[in-house]
Order: sequence, then structure tokens, then C-alpha cells
Amino acid sequence: MRIPRAVKWLTSLLLLAALGLAGWIAYRTWPRKLPPPPPMAFQKVFFSHGQLGIALPADALIANLGPYGDALNTYLYLDLIRSFKSIDSTRVMACSPPTDPQGPRNLYLAVDNNLLVSIPYLDSISLENPIHGYTLHTWTRNDLNRCLDQTVRFDASFRLPVFDPLPEIPDSQLIPPLAEFLVFKSATDRRVLDRVDPPPPVLNPDQAAELAEDIIVVARFYGLPLDYFLGIGAVENNYMDVRGDLEHTVWKRRPQRGDVVLKRRRRRVLVLNYSLGVWQITRETLRRAQTLYLEDRKPRDYAPLPERLQPQVNADPDDIRPETLTTYAGLLLRHLLDHFNGNIIQAVGAYNGGVDKPNTAYADSVRTVAFYARRVITHSVALSPRQNP
Repeated sequence: MRIPRAVKWLTSLLLLAALGLAGWIAYRTWPRKLPPPPPMAFQKVFFSHGQLGIALPADALIANLGPYGDALNTYLYLDLIRSFKSIDSTRVMACSPPTDPQGPRNLYLAVDNNLLVSIPYLDSISLENPIHGYTLHTWTRNDLNRCLDQTVRFDASFRLPVFDPLPEIPDSQLIPPLAEFLVFKSATDRRVLDRVDPPPPVLNPDQAAELAEDIIVVARFYGLPLDYFLGIGAVENNYMDVRGDLEHTVWKRRPQRGDVVLKRRRRRVLVLNYSLGVWQITRETLRRAQTLYLEDRKPRDYAPLPERLQPQVNADPDDIRPETLTTYAGLLLRHLLDHFNGNIIQAVGAYNGGVDKPNTAYADSVRTVAFYARRVITHSVALSPRQNP
């Protein structure tokens, strides 16, 4: 039977297209390390729903997203990457590599075994922090099942109910995972992930350790629920020292030292009232907090506080030492708790919306972070080797 010339031409074109696509794949994946296929095995070119595809000889195609540190950090990033809308959460895994079953956990993403689809997809999500890159690997069904099983058990270890309050954990065991949580929250702030310019200053480990210790000291000093205090810092500014609400203004009777006056009208002035620091305390609220401190220091002894946390009373809010803002945030929350007879939800809502109109949506967000922080930090301590108090 003679093959028509048109069929010959079509066959030649498809072969050339396949070779061209194979070259494009090689270019796009270099210098990423792809494991060599088994002997005498070749990439499979196929059509699916009218689209050309190229598959590797494997039960599963897996992208290794890399190691993310210890158990707590790995879990935090596992949870975060699962939350991305562009990623199927059921395909994200945390396990040791098949080549090193006793080694440290990596994060993995199972992708379709079609290089023409998976490589552009992985390239697109690699543009988003915290996924900094990937390497492709071929796995057997046993490799995949083993990793899925490890992931389920690892995830379950961080999802057990938590009953012990954070303050009962010795500082030597509490500060390291708390500092790690602070670094994670600042590094995954939306402004950081979206690469805003200028970028906010992400906490380094030393800064996070100092802030973690300060938060614990202040929460203990004022008798605050540590998890909710942590929640406020996360919701306000993800623990970063950045000014906020830069265009927020307020009318007042007369200007004070450091005020930026925008308008004057009938013996009143309109001044900027932006927020300061980790806890996003507005300039006017900080002035109120200084007044509360002057009243509070009579019945309360502030001497036990470390020097860096000793409150300052300055006429210009911008001259306040940043560390003391943690103390002032604690004092404000303590004042609100007393005002609302210990109702933490109303107190937290008033921290944002004011005493007359507590912001319940804000309080719900703080509560969500508080519960999450308490759960992951408590389980991290339980999973870590015990240390001397």
C-alpha cells in the first residue's frame, strides 16, 4: 500500500516538532539536575486531548522544593505552600528523600508526568517566595506512598489538641521556637512575598530571639495571655518595625512637639497620626499610653523590667526607643483587659477599633493566629530534644 505524500509530510513535521520540543525542554531544564532514565528507556511523546506531551518513564514525577530547616520551620512552610491557590494542597509532601530514608525532611510537590505542562507550571510558582526553586525527580509508586505516609504522620504531630499554656514552658525551650515563628511570619509577610519597594525589614534570628524574649517578659509582667499578645503582633505588622497608616490623620485642639500639622481650623489642627513599630501604636495612642504609664507606675513596680523595656516618656513619639513599644503595647492591652473585666476578645477588638467600638473581625484574626501559634510552638517543643530549664 502506498502512503500518501501528505501523510509523509505530516509525519515528518510531527517528528521535527517532537525533536524541537525535546530541545526546548533540555534548554528550559538546564542546569536543573534530572535523574537519568533507566537503561533502554526513552521519553514518551504522546497526545492528550489534542495536546502534545512528553513523559518520563516513572510512576510519579516529583519536584523537590528543598529543605526548610528543622521540624517547626518545615511544618510552617508546608502549611503555607499548601495554602497557595495555584497549588493542589494534596500534592504537597514533607518527607526524607527516597535515597536517604533517615535524612532530613524536604518539601516535595507531585506534578503531572508531562514535561510540557509541569515545567512551565513549576517555573511560574518558583517566581513566588518562599519557593526558591526546584529539582525534578522520578519516583516509584513505593517512593510516593512512603512519602505520603510520612507526610500524614508529620502533619498529625502538629495537629494534636493543645491544652498546656505557653507560659508554662521554660524560657530555654520556649524562646527558640517562638523566635523561629517570628522570623517565619516576617519572611512570609504579603509585602515581602509581593516584593514591594522598599521591602520591609525581615527579622533576622538575633532580632527575633530578642523580640521573643521581650514579648515573654512583657506578657508575664502584665499578666497577659501570651498567645493573644503574639496574635496582635502578627496581625498588626508581622513583627516588623515598619510605620503604617502613613496618611492617617486626626483633629486635635492644639499641636504638640513633633506633630506634622496639615490644616488649622477654628482653634483646631489636623495632624498626621501614623502608626509606629511592631505593634502599630499610633502617635496619639502612644501619648495616651505614656499617660497610663505615669499613672500605673505608682501601684506597679517597673524595676524588674530589663532596662531596654523600661518605658520612656518623650514629648515626640518618634523619639521613643523601639523596644519600649512592646512594653507600651502590653500596658495598653492590660488596660483594655481591666476595662472589659478580663474579656480578651473585647479587649483585643478595642486595641484596634477603640473602647467605644471594638473591632470583632480584628479580634477574630488575632484569635486565629493565637491558636495557631500556641499549637505549632507547643508541638515543636514536644518534638524537640528536652533541654534543661
